[in-house]
Formats: sequence, C-alpha cells, structure tokens
Amino acid sequence: GMGILEPLLTKSGVKPKGVVVIGTVKGDLHDIGKNLVAMMMKGAGWQVVDLGVDVEPDKFVSTAQEKNADVIGMSALLTTTMVNMKDVIELAKSQDCKAKIIVGGAPLTQNYAEEIGADGYAPDAATAVEVVNKLISV
Repeated sequence: GMGILEPLLTKSGVKPKGVVVIGTVKGDLHDIGKNLVAMMMKGAGWQVVDLGVDVEPDKFVSTAQEKNADVIGMSALLTTTMVNMKDVIELAKSQDCKAKIIVGGAPLTQNYAEEIGADGYAPDAATAVEVVNKLISV
C-alpha cells in the first residue's frame, strides 16, 4: 500500500514545521484522498494527526486544541457530507480555535470553501501542501 512511499517522503532529521490535524468529515467514509494529503504533508515536514474517516466536528476541534495544531484539514467526497464542514468551522470559531482550516475533496470549489468560512481550499494533495505552507508562513 501507500505505507511503502512514506519512508521515502519523510526526510530524516527535519524539524516539524507544525501540526496538522486531518480527517474526512462526519458521514463520509472515503480516505484515499485524505491519506495522500497526510502522506504529502508528512513528506513536507509537517506533523500529521490523522483522525480517520467519519469524524465528528468536536473531534476535529478538540484534537486541534489539544495538540495546539496550526491547521485543520478536512476532506469530503460527497455533496451530502461536505455540508458537515461548516459545522466544524463554526464550532472552531465559537471555541476560539487558532488553527487555520483548509478543505478539499471532489465536490468542493473555491467558492464553497469561502462561503463556509474556510481559510483555504485544496483541489488535490499537492495543492494542500502549498496552501498550508502559504497560510502558515514557515
């Protein structure tokens, strides 16, 4: 599986740039895109906390607070589940969570990301790394 690539991407002795909490939103069980993002983020020197799939909004936010995360990354592959991203963003704001929030997944658009109040939008894994690096000037 993808595990084979991981050691190649993880450069030894690189100090982590920061912490990224990622997961697929509540009701969504797709994880290939998310796993790819996790792998690329690790390769780019970020510490990744992967919450898996079908993640409740409070799990994203409480984990981000607990780990003092710089970024929350959410993915959704269904139009029916992408609406759950807004709940995470609203909860994060209400709890004064400092993490920047990026969203991605097939049904999403830049417009939708802005509409729900996300800090960044990534159409694919490679872009996700760029977006995070831009948001968190490292």
